[in-house]
Amino acid sequence: MSVDPITLQVIQARLAGIVQEMQNSLFRTGFSTIIRESQDASCAILNCKGEVVAQHVVLPLHMGAFPACAEGILKSYPAAEIHEGDAFITNHPYLGGSPHAPDMAVLTPIFYRGEWVGFATNMAHKSDIGGTVPGSGSGQAREIYQEGLHLPPVKYFSGLRPVTEIESIIRANSRTPELVIGDLRGQVGAARLGERRVAELMNRYGRETILDANEALCGYAEDRLRRAIALWPDGRFEGESFVDHDGIELDRPIRIHVAVEKKKDAIHFDFTGCGDQTKGPANIRPPLVRACCAYCLVCLVDPFLPINKALNRVVDATFREGSVVCPSFPAAVNTYMP
Repeated sequence: MSVDPITLQVIQARLAGIVQEMQNSLFRTGFSTIIRESQDASCAILNCKGEVVAQHVVLPLHMGAFPACAEGILKSYPAAEIHEGDAFITNHPYLGGSPHAPDMAVLTPIFYRGEWVGFATNMAHKSDIGGTVPGSGSGQAREIYQEGLHLPPVKYFSGLRPVTEIESIIRANSRTPELVIGDLRGQVGAARLGERRVAELMNRYGRETILDANEALCGYAEDRLRRAIALWPDGRFEGESFVDHDGIELDRPIRIHVAVEKKKDAIHFDFTGCGDQTKGPANIRPPLVRACCAYCLVCLVDPFLPINKALNRVVDATFREGSVVCPSFPAAVNTYMP
């Protein structure tokens, strides 16, 4: 089923509006100043595969974090265990996709007339989630166990009610439990708002029209990017920079190297020349690096381009296991300096 161009643009604007409304809700209901004033949070709509359908970019890193978090949930919970009224939570950099422990993701499944059609999701920084220092931001951490409580993808709400055992674990590991739980409840509320708005959109245009429009918008974004890339000169281009140190080995600069190979409408980012993972918390996980590459392309091509899974189709990247941009568990990642 094809969607006419006018309807397609209306749906794209509605999806973007839904995500922005979710963010406004979260910024107004968050308990901590980190959310209410710093606005260190973002929201997105995903499909059932965990791919981004719509996202309003507040923090570019989250473009890669959301799909990685969803992937972790889908590995832990088959479709038969995902129900209306559920909410899932994770802040694990390795088993999920969070940049570091304070960034906690909440994903709620979107159901339309009893059928699961996607996720409403958000991610927000927490005031304290344990670890060796208040704020969970130790610059001296040597492994993620020193950076705070890490939740693998788990069910946080079931049947619209919080799983009290999960909240008890979070409370027991935070120096500011009321702020953290208050922020998490606000995240769930913002996601529920996204659920309702997507259902309303499907009531207006029909489920199949919305799903087809999602695919069409992804196709448009991919085509727009590839046509722009095709105009650039082919070749291999390299660049590098250095971070002074990781906070522990003060005499060891950290090499960040990328080789970009462009051929026709394809582009490849090669990070295998980056330095080894650090003892300190300067490491960063690959999904976040890919997100930065994708955001660079968006800025170069069209800042108004729809943010969706098309970016993952276009951005191809290679990493070396054990490097600063692809650290091996349990390397510390709290500052993700590169």
